[in-house]
Amino acid sequence: MGDPTAIARQNALERIEADAWESLCRAAPRPLASALGLEVHRFGEALMTLCARIDQGQFNRLFGLGLGEGGEAGTIAEAAARFKAAGLRNPFIQIPPGHSELETASQAAGLCLHKRPWVKFQRGPGDVPRPVTGVEIAPVSLKNAGLFGSVIAVGFGMPPALADWLAGLVERSGWQCYLAWDGDVAIGGAALYLKDEAAWLGAGASRPDARRRGAQSALLARRIADASHAGATLITTETGKPLPGEDHPSYRNIARSGFTIAYERTNWTFAS
Repeated sequence: MGDPTAIARQNALERIEADAWESLCRAAPRPLASALGLEVHRFGEALMTLCARIDQGQFNRLFGLGLGEGGEAGTIAEAAARFKAAGLRNPFIQIPPGHSELETASQAAGLCLHKRPWVKFQRGPGDVPRPVTGVEIAPVSLKNAGLFGSVIAVGFGMPPALADWLAGLVERSGWQCYLAWDGDVAIGGAALYLKDEAAWLGAGASRPDARRRGAQSALLARRIADASHAGATLITTETGKPLPGEDHPSYRNIARSGFTIAYERTNWTFAS
């Protein structure tokens, strides 16, 4: 039996991420969700997102595991079957530490361990020194929702149609969206999701031609400050763990912003 305080913190980190992603997926306009084959399912507190037209683990995941009363081995088997039926080869079933029985269930469902785990970061409230940069950070209004969506879609190399999905986060309940401006040009964007006393930071991306200008560091600092002022006591984000010899700017930016590593979460997927 683990430390109850550590278990409660881990559960809170898993829960706010799942809540944010459920809201994010439900923000997709219905015609676009249909075209993408986007589905959202809850299995107790676990969340499954399935996007049949985008075979990437970011969009096809089962996570928020370990929060229920048991029976999650069956959830893993069902999710794996749904991913397989949709023709997906690269989904992620994400298992936090302390749940070896769920790793066994993933193996039984025909999944194997992916080489890259995700790192969950956490920090408490408090301002972060703003990086010295000419970039200005401003909240996004409905007038600039389309611009917000397109900047992030370009930054992540997503199809242009996904800009409408991301634009749906602007002024959606629980969300605060931001653009990074270099003069009158928007070069990056990011979002903040707040629920109760927890905050999740996500959707941070910069245009490829505008990277290494400090936009993401500035966006992190602004979101941490705003989450703190809103009363969040737990602030979290995540990214893939750098592989040996790999440059990973997102990981560095997060670490420089006062986050500490809470834990690594394994990814289970189909054998290639």
